[in-house]
Amino acid sequence: MSEQHDFLSRRRFAGMLAVCAALPASVSAQSSTLDAIRAKGVMVIGNGGAFPPFEFIENGQLVGFDIDLGNEICRRLGVKAQWEKIDFSGLIAALTSRRVDVLITAMTKTAERAERIAFSTSYYNSGIAAASRANAPVRVADDLTGKVVAVQVGTAGERFVRDNFGAKVKQLKTFNEFPLAFADVEAGRADVVVNTLPVLKYNASRRGGKLVLSEPFDSRDVGINTRLADTVFLEEINRILAELKKDGFLDKLDEKWFK
Repeated sequence: MSEQHDFLSRRRFAGMLAVCAALPASVSAQSSTLDAIRAKGVMVIGNGGAFPPFEFIENGQLVGFDIDLGNEICRRLGVKAQWEKIDFSGLIAALTSRRVDVLITAMTKTAERAERIAFSTSYYNSGIAAASRANAPVRVADDLTGKVVAVQVGTAGERFVRDNFGAKVKQLKTFNEFPLAFADVEAGRADVVVNTLPVLKYNASRRGGKLVLSEPFDSRDVGINTRLADTVFLEEINRILAELKKDGFLDKLDEKWFK
């Protein structure tokens, strides 16, 4: 009788294991990231660190719009923010490999990126534009034809030029950090730098207005990024963003960093 009982118990246990194994990985992943963050009291945030005013190094510290935003989100979650500065081109891999929990790094939404990572509701609206010297201004996107174009690796600006003018530009010069691309145009080593308009505007004003700006070529939404499976975590991020919009926190950040 006991042998039969043991046999039935083993079959039930094996059946339970089979059911667990059959569940999609996303079922456990959906809640595990947010639960793990709350359990350890820390959210690890990936950030490019070289995209002023969204993020840059000042006096040895990582500062900017995104840093203030991420710190406030962590405060409202009741956890500490741990920032990881990673070259922009490596940010998506850092997220998908679980090196970081989330990306808060002015990532503009594209169809290609949305296949790999999830995007929150937009916390900033932007658009691709150009900055050039006043004696050879780039006014519209077609003016990029035949030009030496400077871009930051992995950004929406680089993708815009490659997708639309890859065979039409004279040369595409890539830089790991945006300020280096901007400085290359100021120094006359490139004709134009392409990126999102708010970033171009901020850098132009902070660097003495040596370059003139085009109107935006398109419209882009900027979002916070989680892994595709982390739907519960993303819902919580969206809930907090809605609060930040409603109580005016995002408007205050815009005033602080762009006005």
